[in-house]
Amino acid sequence: MRRQRICLLTLDFVGPIRNGGMGTAFLALAETLAAAGHHVTVCYPSSYTETEPVTRWRRHYAKCHIDFVSLFLEGEEAELSLGAYHWLKTRRFDVIHFHEMRGIGYWITVAKRCGLAFQRTRLVCQLHSPTLWHFAHSAQFLTHSGELETDWMERRSAEGADIVTAPSRYILDEVAEMGWKPAAQEVMPNLLPASFLGRPAPDFAHRPVEELVFFGRLEERKGLGLFCEAIARLIRMGRPPARVTFLGKVGHMAGVHALAWLTGMAQSWPMPWSVVNDLDPHQAREYLAAPGRLAVIASRMENAPYVVLECLAAGLPFLAPDVGGIGELVAAEDQGRLLYPRNPAALAAALARALSEGAAPGRAAIAPEQAARLWLDWHETLAPLPAPPTLTGAPLVSVCMAAFNRHEPLAHAIASIEAQDYPNLELILVDDASTDPAAQRFHEALAPRFAARGWTLLRNDANSWQGVTRQRAAEAARGEFLLFMDDDNAAWPDEVSTFVAAARHSGADILTCQMQSFRGAGPPPRHRSARPIGWIPTGPNPALAVFRNGMGDANMFMRRTAWDRMGGFTLDRAYFEDWEFLQAAALAGLHLECLPEILYCYRIWEGAQTAAHDPDFLYRSYARAMRPALAALPEALRPALRLAIERELAGMQGRREAYWAHAPHVTEAQGEVARLPPNSAEAMLAAARLALGQQQTGTARMLAAQALRLAPGHPGALDLLTHIPEPPA
Repeated sequence: MRRQRICLLTLDFVGPIRNGGMGTAFLALAETLAAAGHHVTVCYPSSYTETEPVTRWRRHYAKCHIDFVSLFLEGEEAELSLGAYHWLKTRRFDVIHFHEMRGIGYWITVAKRCGLAFQRTRLVCQLHSPTLWHFAHSAQFLTHSGELETDWMERRSAEGADIVTAPSRYILDEVAEMGWKPAAQEVMPNLLPASFLGRPAPDFAHRPVEELVFFGRLEERKGLGLFCEAIARLIRMGRPPARVTFLGKVGHMAGVHALAWLTGMAQSWPMPWSVVNDLDPHQAREYLAAPGRLAVIASRMENAPYVVLECLAAGLPFLAPDVGGIGELVAAEDQGRLLYPRNPAALAAALARALSEGAAPGRAAIAPEQAARLWLDWHETLAPLPAPPTLTGAPLVSVCMAAFNRHEPLAHAIASIEAQDYPNLELILVDDASTDPAAQRFHEALAPRFAARGWTLLRNDANSWQGVTRQRAAEAARGEFLLFMDDDNAAWPDEVSTFVAAARHSGADILTCQMQSFRGAGPPPRHRSARPIGWIPTGPNPALAVFRNGMGDANMFMRRTAWDRMGGFTLDRAYFEDWEFLQAAALAGLHLECLPEILYCYRIWEGAQTAAHDPDFLYRSYARAMRPALAALPEALRPALRLAIERELAGMQGRREAYWAHAPHVTEAQGEVARLPPNSAEAMLAAARLALGQQQTGTARMLAAQALRLAPGHPGALDLLTHIPEPPA
């Protein structure tokens, strides 16, 4: 056997997470691989624990020859995945396993596709519970745009893996229906943890049944409603069980927690019922093993649930619905006895039969020892990957930069291009008719410096805005690749070389990347951040880009052919030309990638850019960003998409998020005016008092006089007018 270095990247692992099917699957795989002599590392990016501190689990798993590493990260999915990438890229593994859920492996697949890392590492994505699949079978609506980003990261991490494994053929068929296109796929059974192995063989004799045990979280997705309806049918048939137990954590039903829902649903039941919600998986199995108990699984849909696998291995009698991948777990000869069509009548009939005839355990389709052997043999087939081919040559890159009235930041931007480690580039700088004399002198002084390098310096006759200026720079460019860069940003020395290598390795038409933000007019940071703070674009996700730009900044790199095909930026005097261009390119079928590396510094000006503009300018900018998605739809559906987009934007505006976070807002004093009827004397009087407090005596006098006209004799208006100083003669 070839001893391999194997990493399991997961946000769910038994120990810090109390119980969960995916965490159990990763634990069992880690134990199986470690027991076979492989060097196993579990990378747990989060600091989250439901039990004891994470450091305790590192010591615990070290005894099992498993290196358990927590990165103690916090944040959303993109941030956790990015942190995992930066940790993993500094280490050498033969195989990295990760789950699709929450897109934890997203950035490592991007890095491999773009030649940044992992060229000799097999990336294996395990399918367990894709977000949109989970929502669809939980009667759960999408509620925010972040769920679109999670779905994208999950899908792309599966499609970017070398191999996708799944514990059921069912879930592979499901994601294919959802449009996922993994390169290679295998059905590999879930394994059982070491605590299950070596047990006595199950006794398959029939046992009497007196107590029906709903086994699963108390919620609609796990079939709580179906189970209770079947119990009601048994009662109407005159065949109720002696007892009913609900074994699982309390979830929600019909907008309330399930315990409250149950008190109403079961109020007329003639037999006692109880909820047991404090047992770990081992204790739950012991509970079900007691005489007279039958585990009842009623889920709406399942992939390859551990509740079934564990019942089969432990010799526990159970009933389960014939949905999803459940049937793939049960031996063919036992399926008719253990599985039922998922409807109240069929479940009630199966329960009545068990109460009268007893129940027997079933056999697994694949024995635990056989499943472990399959995984070990499969890893043996993963031969070492060859070294990637070495790229030769250095195609010309044209850096296209527009400038206007910012000569000091521009000096830093130019210096950052001069410091690039890439040997073959040119800079085309277009001055958009700067009006500041210092900026004009700076541009004039650049002429000999540019001429010595063979670079191009141009000037617009009139201020033409960013789209026109960038278009002119691109027209003058000679390179195979174009890099657009703002005059107030600064490139790290490896920006161009990294972009060129990534484009050539992946074949991408357009690339964006992460940025390091900094504030003020001074020089850019001297040291590169380990990870971005704030905005993390994740790539060409057209669904997310309908609502917000998750693709990247105007500091973008592309093939000249991509620029020509798209016709460049549109020429509106509004912002978001980058958002519009990237969305249009993605919808046109171009290959876009967003790199997980910080390649430039992005300057933030206090109180500047979009937040400082009036609502009309901001509306026009967002309307510009909407255009590609609206154009992709039939005319009849465009109003519906506009409604969806603008409701999202209105919510952001009301919550003062994104570009509205620093926009002018209503003060407490203005709020007092706003709370009054707008055309009333009281509103005029409140505005007059506010103006007087701002030393605007003339305004205060006229507003108070208007209040008096609206309400003749109004005492407040009369009193205010008498106290307003007369204007000087």
